[in-house]
Amino acid sequence: MSHIWSQLKLDPQSRLPLYKQISQQTEQMVHDGRLKPGVRLPSERKMAEMLQVSRMTITLAYEDMKAKGIVRSQQGSGTFVMRGPRMERSEQAVTWHTQFAYETGNINHAMEEIMRFGRDPKLIPLAGVGTAPEVHPGIELSQCFAEHLRRNPILLQLPTPTQGYEPLRYDLRKWLEADGIHAAPEELMVVSGAMQGLDLISRLFLGPGDYVIMEDPGLPAASDAFAASGAKILRITLDQQGIRTESLENLLMQFPVKFIYVNPTFHNPTGITMSPERRAHLLELAKKYGVPIVEDDPTGLLNYGKKPITPLKAMDQDDLVIYLRTFSKYVFPALRVAVLAAPEPIVTNLLKIKQRIDLHSNNLSQIAVHAFLLEGRLERHLDRLRKAYADRIKLAREVIQELPDIHCDFPEGGVFLWCKLPPQICAERLLQIAIQKGVAFVPGNWLSGVGLGDNCFRLAFTHPSLDMLKEGLKRIGEAIQEYKSKSFPL
Repeated sequence: MSHIWSQLKLDPQSRLPLYKQISQQTEQMVHDGRLKPGVRLPSERKMAEMLQVSRMTITLAYEDMKAKGIVRSQQGSGTFVMRGPRMERSEQAVTWHTQFAYETGNINHAMEEIMRFGRDPKLIPLAGVGTAPEVHPGIELSQCFAEHLRRNPILLQLPTPTQGYEPLRYDLRKWLEADGIHAAPEELMVVSGAMQGLDLISRLFLGPGDYVIMEDPGLPAASDAFAASGAKILRITLDQQGIRTESLENLLMQFPVKFIYVNPTFHNPTGITMSPERRAHLLELAKKYGVPIVEDDPTGLLNYGKKPITPLKAMDQDDLVIYLRTFSKYVFPALRVAVLAAPEPIVTNLLKIKQRIDLHSNNLSQIAVHAFLLEGRLERHLDRLRKAYADRIKLAREVIQELPDIHCDFPEGGVFLWCKLPPQICAERLLQIAIQKGVAFVPGNWLSGVGLGDNCFRLAFTHPSLDMLKEGLKRIGEAIQEYKSKSFPL
């Protein structure tokens, strides 16, 4: 029976974790009948030897298959296949994937895993972003929202315009003006989270074979949105000043780029803030080559030192910047409300697309955000967030200084720490050990479109309490020591 396991072909360079590759390929063998119900899988130790992976990888693969109902474990007996091959319901079954037009095959699996880590109560959540428990505004927001509706019950009966709840749009203009962004009413729209904004922009600008430039590493969900439109993504690495604009100009000379996507302030995942000189050069290149810039600014207000640099949108004199700011990082992730500011022709056409897929946006969320903003509560809440997150940065600095295998450049704001390990330590393999110790993070290669960052990882430090953050970092240190004591195949 061992010959069948030789059919498992693993790709260490794939963005899909090794345990997921094993799980999915085994599931396929069950579905197509190569593995029958009742077949006993090799022990974890034996399977690890055959596939030349760590035993931790096999443990995760078996757990993943058990969660899907593909296999079951019986104490003292082993792990067995449960399901048989898929039975055809008719002589000519529908082959669904041949009917699909929307591109899903190259979706980055990192986001799925990050979300799964966040739902696992056994893990200290250092992978995904959440609001610090001591300053979570849930109760305050709900009370403010309830009082607002009590005074204005008619709001529940009114549909929300595609462009967004009008009173909210009015106050968002004033909110943005505080950061030097001046937008006319027709240059502003409310979207259901920044991801909807990126999806709408992709639908408007991108088609199969078009080119878009983004930073690497970067946000996987953004590259997924671009790739789903059939676009080709050109990636540029960063240095401590931000995106390398010399490399950017080389690409702009060679390719007909549709737009440049950047996260210039407290960049995800590196925490880097683009320097004023680079911002000016970026805007100069955008004007020179007639290429718009999409500026994603999800955490620019979370500064823990000096006031952050002016947004690109505030520096833009040529109507080249499309600006996105979400509330999810400032309130809580489930609040899917964001503002998009762009030249009127772009907003007009984005609204036409949005009307087809989101005719009546979530009225309640937009009313809640408006009530929170209207009474000045948001600014007071942001002050509390800055203090709570500054305390976490300080604690993380103290703990990491005692962990010689982790190097981290601490940012002046944002919600992420970008950590570097010695070259011989693979962050993805380290994650397997860390999960067993009850803590999760995001390996650097999951956030790179070209597989960079094997020895890097991203920490989201905002969600756990101070005590849990300290414990999580301690467990990562223990995982590193265990990793160094093991022998991993190259």
